[in-house]
Amino acid sequence: MLASLTFVAAAPLRAAPFKGPSADHSVCCGRGFNPLVHGSGEFASDPLVTTMPGLEIGADSAAPRPQRRMPAALPSTISKPAAAAPAAPNPGPPLAALEGPLETISGYAKVAFSQLAGFKFRPPAQPLAAGQAAPDVLTQVPAPIRRLDGKKVVLTGYMLPLKLEGGLATEFFFLSSPTLCCYGIVPEVNEWMHVRMKKEGLPPVQDVPMFLAGRLHVRARWDDGYLTGIYELEGDGLLKPR
Repeated sequence: MLASLTFVAAAPLRAAPFKGPSADHSVCCGRGFNPLVHGSGEFASDPLVTTMPGLEIGADSAAPRPQRRMPAALPSTISKPAAAAPAAPNPGPPLAALEGPLETISGYAKVAFSQLAGFKFRPPAQPLAAGQAAPDVLTQVPAPIRRLDGKKVVLTGYMLPLKLEGGLATEFFFLSSPTLCCYGIVPEVNEWMHVRMKKEGLPPVQDVPMFLAGRLHVRARWDDGYLTGIYELEGDGLLKPR
């Protein structure tokens, strides 16, 4: 079992835009919608696992509930609500630690959101004019992070489901903090990544830290003239923490 997983209190709900790729946020952010499902199968003997058995469905989640469609991606230049408190710095190793040899776990380099988000990213003016070439925003990304492009990594974060197949999340946002959400504190572009699972999805459990492994891509994504992200992950599954 993933003994280190602990449930934490959910963040207060606030109406705030979320920066990310176009998606239906009704699965992750509909008020009152409970996406928690029961994981199936057992943990594999290999450290890489893709299920979390033993999680129970709440009694009130058995009947289907109407899903609320949230807005698609909004401009990253939209300011945060004045009432929203700034997010606390991501705890963990500093960005400078990526300069040296990285610890590996089952063939995956161990990184942290404190490193991926360890620099100030300044979004360019948006939206881009029709026919305008997208600026090279990756010049702002420090070289040690750019060198992780295409590498197999593992890091801890929080799921925000986007797409369910057979009760499992096959596409989701992976956030540095459980307080980052459509209704919570709007994340910076380097505080989260867009994940697509390569094979089987994961139980759509929120507010629980996950040790997710996969292949990282450091590249800018643009949607209708707006920058929607700089990190993507081809998800392999969960690693058992040591």
